[in-house]
Amino acid sequence: MPIIDRYTKAYLIGIGGSGISTLARWFNQQGMQVWGYDRASTKLTDQLCREGIGIHFTEDPADIPAAILHNKAQTLVVYSPAIPKQQALRQYLHEQGYACYKRAEILGMITQQYFTVAIAGTHGKTTTSGLMAHILITAGKNVTAFLGGIAKGYDTNLLISGAEDKDRIVVIEADEFDHFFLHLHPNIAIITTVDPDHLDIYQDQVGFEKGFCDFVRRVPADGEVIVQQAARQRLLSHGPMRHMREYAQAGSPINAANIRIDQGQFCFYYVGESVTIRDITLPVPGYHQLENALGVITACLAMGLSPAAIRHGIHTFAGMQRRFDYVIRHPDLIFLDDYGHHPVEIEALLRTLRQVHPGKSITVVFRPNLYTRTRDFADEFAQSLSLADHVFLLDIYPDREEPIEGVCATSIFEKIALQDKHLCTTQDVLEQLAAQGKPEVIVALGSGGVSPWVPTIKAWLLKLLQEQD
Repeated sequence: MPIIDRYTKAYLIGIGGSGISTLARWFNQQGMQVWGYDRASTKLTDQLCREGIGIHFTEDPADIPAAILHNKAQTLVVYSPAIPKQQALRQYLHEQGYACYKRAEILGMITQQYFTVAIAGTHGKTTTSGLMAHILITAGKNVTAFLGGIAKGYDTNLLISGAEDKDRIVVIEADEFDHFFLHLHPNIAIITTVDPDHLDIYQDQVGFEKGFCDFVRRVPADGEVIVQQAARQRLLSHGPMRHMREYAQAGSPINAANIRIDQGQFCFYYVGESVTIRDITLPVPGYHQLENALGVITACLAMGLSPAAIRHGIHTFAGMQRRFDYVIRHPDLIFLDDYGHHPVEIEALLRTLRQVHPGKSITVVFRPNLYTRTRDFADEFAQSLSLADHVFLLDIYPDREEPIEGVCATSIFEKIALQDKHLCTTQDVLEQLAAQGKPEVIVALGSGGVSPWVPTIKAWLLKLLQEQD
């Protein structure tokens, strides 16, 4: 019997995180009683509460629900990788002898039970995973998808469809942070990019790339590994690897043809090794998203989906929240919210904005995430942000980290090659924005500490539009 079937109750520490909240929802769907802790109430924790999951926001073992405190043998404790060992609740439950597991360990057990499609890569995992799941669902497959963001049209990060049977397919976002993806058991793996990140864990670029090599080795011999061209070359630089199917926008056995942009949507042909699928329309803009779609289509064909089913799934994909997410879409004003937090992601976003909204002035409001990432990529951040016309740079969102001496937003700011750049705080960003007048295209950018002030900026912009009318 799988270990997770031994418990009737679950308690999750860091339950409001994008990854661990999918497990809370899955446990709830399985009929378990679910509780959890997080530091603060958010839109996501509010949703979980409405679904019948109990959450408290005080880091005191006395506030752990009585049903957990009085039923140790029936309780499974799961914690986010962002929760340190010394955190009061995690430490208390461990000392009391509860069954305590990392999120990665539990998802590793789940993927061992089902046919699994795992999507890895430094960038694009969330949208690619969402697209993969949506195509399978619209094709009538039995699917459980653990996503790293909220899927539009579903309003959740856990997608479940069809009957609970042996033919169920698990789609999972295979994050490299904390070696999470090395716990999974994929039958099909897609790797979108292998740009260095999380160097606090992998030490250097070589260690980072070797982590992805280890992930590839977790796919069985009869499975499929589908890798973007540049990522494949990086993996092969570390020595011979198993067969990996390669895709890229051009110059690869799997590529795209007849690409055109029509009202912000990317239209193209999929050209595979043995099949061509014509007239595909991808609603999520960007050449990088088009490339990611090539990997998804290849996986879908390997699972026996028809070209018609694949085309229909892509046409009806609404995208993911906070991924090129239009907050305001008006002829005179565009406002987007985006999760981009790595220099390569920021560059791809800004280049896509230039293509989709040509001739428009672009304003970026960016909050860096993590001191280590800022330290390791300050030059690259400055270079990518310099592709905008106006930059408003906020203080670093620390997330799980303690400050590092000498590392601050100024490390990036001083190197941005723009005349119109501004250092801000979350308190004065709106005031500084307002002093510049009405923008044409504005994007709120960052993975942490960004969402709370997006509504404030939205309200200001809508007021500007109202005054204009």
